[in-house]
This record gives sequence, C-alpha cells and structure tokens, in this order.
Amino acid sequence: MMGAHRADPSGEYGHIGWQYRDYAEFLDRAAQYLAVGLSLGQRTVYVGDGEPAALRAALATAGLGRGASQVDLRTVPEHFAFRKGSDVVDAEAMTERYAAAAIGAVAEGYSGLRVVIDVTPVARTPEQREAQAALEFLGDRRISTLPVAAMCGFDVNELGDAAAGLLCLHPTAGPDSSVPFQLYTQPAHHNAIALAGNLDAASEPLFLTTLQRVLPLLSRDTLEIDARELEFVGHRQLCLLDRSCAAHGRTALLRSARAVVHRLVDLLEFGNVRIETTA
Repeated sequence: MMGAHRADPSGEYGHIGWQYRDYAEFLDRAAQYLAVGLSLGQRTVYVGDGEPAALRAALATAGLGRGASQVDLRTVPEHFAFRKGSDVVDAEAMTERYAAAAIGAVAEGYSGLRVVIDVTPVARTPEQREAQAALEFLGDRRISTLPVAAMCGFDVNELGDAAAGLLCLHPTAGPDSSVPFQLYTQPAHHNAIALAGNLDAASEPLFLTTLQRVLPLLSRDTLEIDARELEFVGHRQLCLLDRSCAAHGRTALLRSARAVVHRLVDLLEFGNVRIETTA
C-alpha cells in the first residue's frame, strides 16, 4: 500500500480505496477483510450490486465460509440514501447514516462497524462521481474518530481513469492502486487535510479536479495541510494549489519538513499558501 497514512496499523479501523479488474478477486479481498471484522467482534456489512443470497454464497466460496452467515448483505438501493428522484447519492445524509450505524453497532455490543462497499454502481456518471467524491471526503472526516473500518471497491474496467478521482480521497489505497497522490481529512479537524504521495506534472489534472471537489467542502478559515508524507511536489503544483485556494477564497498553511518545499514557497511568494516547519 501507499504508506501507512491515517490507517490504524492494527487493521481494526481505517478507510481503504480498492481498485479491481476482476470481481472474483475483489470478493476474495472482501472476504478477508470481513473475516478480520468478525474476529474483532465488529458488525460486518457487505454492499453490492446483486441479489443478497447470491452475494452471501459468493463470499462463503471466496473464503469466508460459515462466517458469511453473520454478514449483513445489502443491495445498493437498500444501503444508499439518494437525492430525491435520482440515482445520485446524498453525501450529507449518507455521512450521518454511517456515523449512526457505527454508534448503533457499539450500543448493541459490537466493537465497531466494518463495511465493504462496491461503489461502482453509484459512480458511473459524472454527476454520481461528484456526489460520491463529496461522500468519500465528508464521510471520511465523520468516521475518522469513530470505530469504523470501510473498504470501497472500484471497478476500473468500468470506471476507467475516473476511478482515480475517488481512490485518491482515501487515506489508504490497495496495492494495485495507480493514484499518484492521496488527499484525505485529518481526524477531528474540520478544516485540515493531508497530502501524501507525489505531485508532479502528470498528476496535475487529477490534483486540480480533487481541489475543485474538496475546497468548497471546507470553511473559509485557514486550511491546514499536513504534507509530511508528500514525497515530491514541484513549483507548478504549488502554483496550482495557490490559484485554487485563491479562487475559492481559502488560505492554506502547508506543513512540511522538506527544505525544498520551504525554498519553493519562500521563493514564489504565494498570496494564498504559507509554509510552516514541522519536525
């Protein structure tokens, strides 16, 4: 995986983006992920595009065995809250639904909530992807301090390059992920994000799209950006960040221990990006 990022090293909690090309392979990984949840005493849920009995049988065959009987199987229409009269998810409603489900699981005696979701059915159109991006970001922030483990699957055969725009919003990505960077929320901070990976010329279109999706979801107070796990960033990408912040009325405070990043910010004298040293 790309770094540890904000994942619990025990594997008990966290938010993982997982791309796949073979659905059977995704089910294998889902079965492993759910088995961990069962061993930890978590409520386990699988959301997929199919008939529940068939999905349960597939998970059992994939390695979950008798444990599949303990998994709550839900169809896409059952699981998601949609905007009225559409097939576009309601990001704010779903964010609170996840939080309520986690709190409810603990109240019922579980140690937490573990969910595997094949997101592909609600990410097929541009409008669906915009809403799902908001859900990935807002939902990640909401569950970051709750006992939740979530794995979101994306069929790249169907979604193509558009999958990257959703995968990069997860604190952790699967080993086959091709996203160059990750942008995700910081626990309990409503105006703080983290950047990890590499920001170079090739990743600029994805970076711009991600900023355009995320910045409107943040307040106009100073945006704190933890860039300690950002392995590379060039002057063009810093300029893009500065322009995007200016366009959305935001000021960014970039935290990095890399001397080259400090030199670039000092040299370029940005109007909307400041730098702060971190140990």
